[in-house]
Order: sequence, then structure tokens, then C-alpha cells
Amino acid sequence: MILTLFKKTLKQNWKLLMIFFAVLIMYMSIMISMYDPEDMASILAMLELFPRELLSAMGFSNTITDFTSYLAGWLYGLLMSGFPLVYCIILGNRLVAKMVDDKSFGFLLSTPNSRVKIVITQGLYSLFSIFVLFAVLFGSGVAMASAIYPGLLDVGAFLKLNLITMLLNMFVMMICFFFSCLFNESKQALGLASAITVVSLLMNMLGNTSPDLNVLKKLSYYGLYDPVEIAMGAEIWQFIILFSLLAVVLFVFGVLIFNKKRLPI
Repeated sequence: MILTLFKKTLKQNWKLLMIFFAVLIMYMSIMISMYDPEDMASILAMLELFPRELLSAMGFSNTITDFTSYLAGWLYGLLMSGFPLVYCIILGNRLVAKMVDDKSFGFLLSTPNSRVKIVITQGLYSLFSIFVLFAVLFGSGVAMASAIYPGLLDVGAFLKLNLITMLLNMFVMMICFFFSCLFNESKQALGLASAITVVSLLMNMLGNTSPDLNVLKKLSYYGLYDPVEIAMGAEIWQFIILFSLLAVVLFVFGVLIFNKKRLPI
């Protein structure tokens, strides 16, 4: 890893990270403030005002037994998948393909550093940014929950929930990073990365709306992720291994492909 390049990439992209963190922390604070431990019936009754198919597609769950499962079903469904997905698409394209497309990558190659070290540094920054995003979200969530509803949040379950959500989004980031390494034109990398990730998310949403469409959920990697089950104590080791392995494989293949291809610079 090239520390100087890592710091430069951080300086160039920290505002993007802060924008998405601000949006997610806003939604988190709203969801926490909406919770009423004394009147769960009113929360469930509010769900009945909306079509069941819409709620299922959005990831909202009425399987609420405590504060932690409430956050899992209402916050860690679509919100913690959709918003980080947009971040992954934007950042993944910025780190490699956009720099090749606008010829700025040529300045990096004029340094004594190899293209392998350069692209590894860019990939490590993308993973680091996802780690920072969810680490701060976890800390903020625990702090807000402790201040408003002390003792109600199962911190261990909430940690597992954030860990799996983080690994899922690291895998998504590596999909975007892989296509950023594969293509020299930003629009091609952005288009294919967006298509695959967004379609997978939509397939999961549609699969949740009806048992007849459940096959779509099974074909989507988002279908493997059930935040409510994780919050309620489901085993997570298989997901840790799967998402970590997939992310590493895409990282390695992205670097290898980028090292061998011809660059128009």
C-alpha cells in the first residue's frame, strides 16, 4: 500500500463519505426516536396503513419483539442496503475507471510506484471507508439508544447486525471496484456495476412481495441477508465467510486484470 496515495484519496473522498454518513445517521435518529417501548401496538398499527407488498419490498418487518429487532427490521432492511449501494457505485468508479478515463491515472504511473501497488491502495481505501462508515454508525447507534432507551438495545446483537451489513456492503464495493478495474471508460464501469448491483437489490425487493416471486430473492445475493433473523440470534459465521471470501476474490481478480490490461494513457 502507498500511504501517500491513501492519504490523498482520503482527502479527495472524505466529503462523499460524510454525506452518506449524515443521511444514514439522520434516518437512524428518526427511527430510534419513533420507538415507543410502552406502546408497541401503535407501531404495528402504523404498518397496517400501508400495503403489505410495499412494506415487504421496503424491508419493513412486523416481526418486532424488542428494540433491537425493531431497528433491524425498520432501519437495516432497504435503508442500510440501498444508500451504501449508491456510495459503493460512486466511489468504486472514482477510484480507478474515472481516473483512467480522464487520464489522471497517468500521473500516478509517472511515480516510482507500480500499477499493482496503486490499484491495491485504491481498493484498500474503498474497504476502509466502508469499515469506517459502519463502525461510526454502530457507535452512534449505541450512544443514541443508550441515551434515550438505556438498557433496551442488545449491543451484542446490534454488533453482529452491523458486522454482516458491513461485509455485505464490502462485497458490493468490490463488485464496483472490479468493474472499475476491468474497463477503461468510466461510463462502462459505472453502467455495468450499477446494473448488476441495482438489479440484485430490486430482485430481492420483488422476491419479498410474494411467495410466487421468491425465486428472485434466492437469485439475489441480498436475499441471503435477513437483518431481523440476525438480530434475533441467527448464526452468522457462514455469512462472514461467504461475503469475506467473495470480496477478496473480486479484489484479487480486479488487481490482476488491471495489471495486465492496456491503458489508454
